Amino acid sequence: MKLSLSWLKDYIKLPDDLTPRQIADLLTLHTAEVESVENQGKGFANMVVGKIMEVKKHPNADKLRIVMTDIGHGSLVQIVCGGGNLKDNMLVAVALPGAFVKWHGEGDLVKLEQAKIRGEESFGMICAGEEIGLKKSKEGEISDLTKIKAAPGTPLTEALGLNDTVIEIDNKSLTHRPDLWGHYGVARELAALTGTKLKKIPLRTTVEIVNASHEKLKVDVQSKYLCPRYMAVKISGIKIEKSPKWLIQKLTAAGHSTYNNIVDITNFIASELGQPMHAFDSRLIEGGIVVRTAQPSEKIKTLDSEERSLSPANLLICDNVKAIAIAGVMGGENSEIKDDTTEIIFEAATFDPVSVRKTSVTLGLRTEAVQRFEKSLDPNLAETAIKRAVDLTLKICKGSSLSSPIVDIKNFDRKQTVIETSTTGITNKIGAEISEKDIIKILRSLEFKVKKSGKKLVIEVPSWRATRDINNENDITEEIARIFGYTNIPSILPQLPIKLPEENIERFLKHKARDILSLGLGLSEIYNYSFYSSEDIRKCALNEKEHLRLKNFLSSDQTHMRTSLMPEMLKALRESLKYNATPKIYEIGRTYKEIGEYMPLEEKWIACLITGERSFLKAKGCAETFLNKFGSQDFETREEEIPHPLAHPAKSATITAKGQKIGYIYEIHPEVLKNYGIKTATSVFEFNFTKLVSLGLRQHKYAPLPKFPSMQFDISVVLPEKITTEEAKKAIRQAGENLIKNLDLFDIYRGEGLEKNEKALAFHVTLQANDRTLTDAEMTEVQKKTFENLEKIDGKIRGK
Repeated sequence: MKLSLSWLKDYIKLPDDLTPRQIADLLTLHTAEVESVENQGKGFANMVVGKIMEVKKHPNADKLRIVMTDIGHGSLVQIVCGGGNLKDNMLVAVALPGAFVKWHGEGDLVKLEQAKIRGEESFGMICAGEEIGLKKSKEGEISDLTKIKAAPGTPLTEALGLNDTVIEIDNKSLTHRPDLWGHYGVARELAALTGTKLKKIPLRTTVEIVNASHEKLKVDVQSKYLCPRYMAVKISGIKIEKSPKWLIQKLTAAGHSTYNNIVDITNFIASELGQPMHAFDSRLIEGGIVVRTAQPSEKIKTLDSEERSLSPANLLICDNVKAIAIAGVMGGENSEIKDDTTEIIFEAATFDPVSVRKTSVTLGLRTEAVQRFEKSLDPNLAETAIKRAVDLTLKICKGSSLSSPIVDIKNFDRKQTVIETSTTGITNKIGAEISEKDIIKILRSLEFKVKKSGKKLVIEVPSWRATRDINNENDITEEIARIFGYTNIPSILPQLPIKLPEENIERFLKHKARDILSLGLGLSEIYNYSFYSSEDIRKCALNEKEHLRLKNFLSSDQTHMRTSLMPEMLKALRESLKYNATPKIYEIGRTYKEIGEYMPLEEKWIACLITGERSFLKAKGCAETFLNKFGSQDFETREEEIPHPLAHPAKSATITAKGQKIGYIYEIHPEVLKNYGIKTATSVFEFNFTKLVSLGLRQHKYAPLPKFPSMQFDISVVLPEKITTEEAKKAIRQAGENLIKNLDLFDIYRGEGLEKNEKALAFHVTLQANDRTLTDAEMTEVQKKTFENLEKIDGKIRGK
C-alpha cells in the first residue's frame, strides 16, 4: 500500500525535524513494515514543460515530425517526434538529454541522449504518458498538458505536483489491521507515536439534513447476514469531468489511476478511510436496490468487460431487473458512470469478509475493494465514508445537490468491547516498568477510552479496532508494548533453574538399533505407509478381524491399518530385487491391532529381511548379533514351529528374554513369496521393540582380561531333525561345566549321506579356566563327556 506523506500531513502536524526516513522507521518499529520511501519526482529529473512553437514535416520520414519547442529561458530546441496529435501552442512533457524514459512504455529505463533521427538532430524527446510513468496516452499520441497552464521550462514535477514523498508499506503486515488500510488510520498511528493531535475529518452537518420532500431510495437487503450494513444516497446535478488538481495529485501519489470526478471521489474515500465505495448511474437503475445472492448460472459483465458466471454463494447488488455489481468485488458494466451521467447513487456498505473472499477466489477476481472487505471492516466506517463522499461531491461538482435522504439499513448489533486489565499485569508481561499514567496516555492516544476502577483499568475498544483485532487483555498489552517501543524494553535473561531434560529412553534405543542394523550389520532402512489393502491381508494370510479399516482411506490399496510390517516390506523387497540380487532391508514402525477395546493395541516392531542362500541361518546370526550389541538381557533362541501365518513350518524360531517372547526368526513361506512375485528365498527376524525396551538392557560388568590361555576343539554331530540346536548346545555346556567360555555353531548340513530326518551340526568350542592353565587331559575329559551327552539325545559323533 502506498501512502502520500503530504496527504498524511492533512490530518497531523508532524515535527519539522522529522525526516521521511525517520517517519518510515517509526512505522516499521511500532506499526507495520515499510518497504520503501521514495521522492515522487525522482524519476522526472531533466524533464520540463515544453511549448510547441512550430510543427514541420520530416524530410526523410512520413510518420515523423520536426517540432520546434520552447523549453523556457529563451531556449528553442528541435525535437523529432512521431506523435499524431502535435499542434502549435500545445504544452507537452519534454525529456531532455540525461533523463530516463521507457520507449513506448515498455522494457527498462533508457538514458536519453542527443541523437540524429533519420538525418535530423533531436535535442530531446516529447513524451507519451506511459514513457515517463504517467497515465497512458492514446495510441500514437503524446501527453497534452495544455490544461495545466504552466510556463515553458517549468520542471515537470512542479507542474504536475509530483513533489510528494511516497511511503510504501508491506501489505502482509496489515492483514490484521483493517483500520490501517487508509491514510487516516496511519495518521492516527503517527499521532500516537509522535505525541501530536489527530485532526477530525471535516464533515458538513448539512449532509444529515435532507429536504423531507425528496423521495427516499428503495433498498431491500435480503441477505442480511452477508450484508451487516448498507447505506446509499442519490445526488443530482452531476457533471462528469476531470477531477481537480489536488485530487489527482493525491490519488497519483497513492498509486491510483484517475478517471473522472465521481470515480476519483470513491477511490479517494477508499484510500483515505479504507472503506471501499461504489457509484452507480441512477438512470440505469430500474426500480430500487436489492442485495441478494445470485441465482444459479446468473451472469454479469463487470467493469473489466468480462462476463462472469455466478452461483448462489455470490452476493450481488441488483435492481429490480438485473445484477448491477458483485458485492465487495467489482461493479457491473451495465450501471457504470458515463460521460453524460447527471445523477448518481453512492453506495457504502459492509459485507461479510468470508463471503467476499470466497467470491473473489471463485471468480479469480482480486481487487483493492476485496483486499479491504476481507479484513472485517468496521460497519460504522460506512457512515463516515458516505457522508464524506457527499461532502466532496457537493464541493467538487458545482450545482450538484442531494436528491434523497441517506438510506441506512443496519443488520448488526455490535456491543461495545470492554476489556479489564491492570498496570501490574501489563508490565509483568512486557518486562518493563511503565507507569499507569503512561499506559493510559498511550491508550488514549490510540482513541481507546480508559477508566480506573480500583487497581483495574476498564478499557473501551474503538469500533475500528474491535472487528477482529483487539479481543482480550493480551491484545491491550501488545498495544502498550509496541507504542512504548520494543527497543525500550530491557533485554534480561530469565532467571530459571537449569535442569537436564529427562532422557527419552525409547528414542535413544531406537537410534541405537538403527546404528547396529545399518552400520553394524549393513542393512538398508526403508520407510513405508502404515496402511495396506485387503488384498495384502489375503496374500499374507493375516487375520482380517484384527485389522482396523479406515473410513476415509487415501486409495484402494491403503484401506487397513497394518498389524504387521511384512506386506509393505515384501513390496519394497520385490522392487529392490530388480537392482540388487541379495538386498537386506529393515524397518522400524508401529503396528495397530484391533483388540475389541476403545483404542487398538499399538506396538513398535523392528523387522528385517535377509535374502539368498542360507537366508535362515544368516537371519538367525544377525538376530543374535543385534541382541548382543543392543544389550538385551538373557535372551534365548529356540528353533520351533511358530504360530505365524508367514512362517515356513520347518524353518522358524522364537526369541525369548526373561521368559517373554520378544521376536521371531523364520523363512517366509514359499506361497507368500509367490503371491508377491518373489523367487528368492527370504528370511525374517523381527522384534517387538516395545517389549524389548520395557525389559531393559543388561548392565555391563567389567572384568580383567584372562591370565591363562584357552584351548579349542571342533565337534560335528548328526542329530534327528526333532532335536533343536539349543538342545544340542545345552548338552555340550553340561559336559564342560564352568570351563566352556564360548560355544559357536558354524555349520548346519542336510543332504547327501544323511537320512531325510537327520541334520549335521558343527560347533566350535572354547575352553578356559580363570585360575590355571588347562591340561590336555582336562580337554580330553570334556570331549569325552560331550560325546556321551550328545549320544544321550540320539547324536552320532562324526569322525569318532
